[in-house]
Order: sequence, then structure tokens, then C-alpha cells
Amino acid sequence: ISEPNLMMQVINSERQACLDRSMGEEQYELLAGNSNLPLAQKIADQLGISVSQAMVGRFNDGECNIKLNGSVRNVHVFVLQSTCPGRADDRTINDHLMELFLLTRCFRRASAKTVTAIIPYYGYARQDEKRRPRVPIAASDVAMLLESGGVDRILAIDLHSAQIQGQFQHCPVDNLSMFEDFAEYFINNLADKYSDVPITIVSPDADGTARAKFFVGLLTSKGLENVSLAITIRQKNVSSIVVDLVGEIEGRHCVIVDDIIDTGSRVCQACEALMDLGADSVGAISTHGLFTGKALLKIEASDLDYCVVSDTIPLPVEAAQKTNKLISVCSAALLCEAIHSLTTGDQVAHLYGFGKE
Repeated sequence: ISEPNLMMQVINSERQACLDRSMGEEQYELLAGNSNLPLAQKIADQLGISVSQAMVGRFNDGECNIKLNGSVRNVHVFVLQSTCPGRADDRTINDHLMELFLLTRCFRRASAKTVTAIIPYYGYARQDEKRRPRVPIAASDVAMLLESGGVDRILAIDLHSAQIQGQFQHCPVDNLSMFEDFAEYFINNLADKYSDVPITIVSPDADGTARAKFFVGLLTSKGLENVSLAITIRQKNVSSIVVDLVGEIEGRHCVIVDDIIDTGSRVCQACEALMDLGADSVGAISTHGLFTGKALLKIEASDLDYCVVSDTIPLPVEAAQKTNKLISVCSAALLCEAIHSLTTGDQVAHLYGFGKE
């Protein structure tokens, strides 16, 4: 597992110039739940601050045990918590969601000026519509929970569906994109390896077409030539899954781009289909690496050359033993710039993804 140098790989000159400007006069603090403490520390290091201390533990019966170790009165609070499964312990998505909710209530009762929830990975995002009778729209219900708790603003990275922003009634949601950083990493570290063949960016389904098209535009704008777009469409029948292709991939290096890798089945099936249809080689780039079940073993056994993810979700502790194909790109610089923009009154629109004008 490799992680590129933070300052060289994920901060372009425009972003660095923004970060170098002095912070606003109003006081702010960064706190974190238990889901992604390493990312919180990276953000604090780049901002030149410390992660404020809070006890976020559990009572013997499993209830959250939370206590702030300092005053947040009249302070702008940023609290980082991915609502993802625990990696170093047995905490679940629901545990981390409850930690975030109770932390928010704690800040409110302690007279914080504002509370901004940094949720790099927004759990329940895939339950964003009612696909069958008598089921919740959980993405909307989580939004209701956070708003009722007193969150003033949400910073998320590559929401599964951009419409989740509209499920918050009063709370602004900034849906930041990691694909600028992925484009920088691909050009600086991977493109030369495949310089002798054309490159095709592949969406594993029709819903991800806009994301793949956006990534093609990023690579082209950074000087990479001969980049095209393709889409795979999975059709399920009783006994098998048939993958149809729209686009040209024969003799090309294909890069599958997605927002989430969960069980690994979809990305590995797409890889197999692309190789069967004549692709020269295949890699994958995805923002959120859940890697549940046997996902890491599937990736290792597949024809994927590499699998690039961000650190919005910590990698499983056993990842290095199960595969050497994972590459982690840090999201700290992206979140640092967003925090800076909010504390100085600057715009954050340039950090958005394929939905921006």
C-alpha cells in the first residue's frame, strides 16, 4: 500500500496559494470522533493547529461516553467523522453516526457559535430513494437527524448522489470532489507506465457517467492526450450477469472510476468484462474504499493493475497482507482548503466536482 507525498501530490499551486493566506480572525477548533482519527491529525498538521481534546468512548453497556475537555463557547467548531465501519475496533456505522450526533448536541449545549460536520464518507448515502414499498429513505432520515441535532453546515466528499444535498432543509451541504487529486496522482505516478497505449475512462454503470466524463475532462485539461470515455452496463438475469459496453476499449488501458468500492464484486466484474473485450490493462479509482467481506481478496485475484482510493475511510488493518494493489491518496489538503474558505469567507465552489458549472 503506497501513499503519495501529501504536499507534492495533492496540492496544486492554486490550492497552496489559498492555504498560505492568513486565517480569519474568528476562533475555530477541530475535533474528531473515532472513525478517522489519522485524517483529523493530517488536517490539523496542514492547518498548523492541534486536534482539540474530547473524550469519545463507551460505557460498559455500549452507550457513547462523550465529554469535551475544553470550552467551545463562541467558537466555530469543525467536527470530523466518517460514518463508516470501524477499522481498529468493533464500532459500526451506527456507532459513528451516534457519536457525531451526540458530539453535535454537546457542542450546542456548550454554546459553540457554529458546528460544521466534516463527513468525508456519508453513510446511508446509497439509500437515497424508495426503490420498493415500505422502506425508509435513509439518506434523508440521516439528514433530518443531523439537522435536528444542530449541525450548521456539512462538508462531504463525493456523495453517492448529489441530490442528497437537497435532503437537508436548512443546512448547506458542500459536496467536495477528490477527482482533482486523483487526476494529479494519475498523471504524476501512473500515466507514464501506460504512455504507449490510449487511455479510456470507464464508468461501471450509467449512473456514474457524469463522474467519468468529469475525470476525462480533468485529465485532458492537465495535458493528457488520447483519453476517451466508455460505459459498462450490467444486466442481471436469473442465472448470470451480462455486461454490455458503450465505447472503445480494445487495446487500451482502462481506468474504472466509481465513488464506492464495497464488496469489490462490481469493479472486479467490470475488469473481467473489459479484459474479455480486448482491453490491454485495467485499473480502478474510487473515492471511498469500504472493502467489506472478501473485497480485498477479490481485488488481489482480479486482473486489476492497481486500485486507487482516498483516505475518507481508513484502510482495513489487514489490507497490506491481503493485497499490494491498493494506493491511498490523502484527502487532507482538500478538506484543509474547504475549512480555510469557510473561516475566511472565500468561496468553495472550485472544490466541487462534476456538478459545477
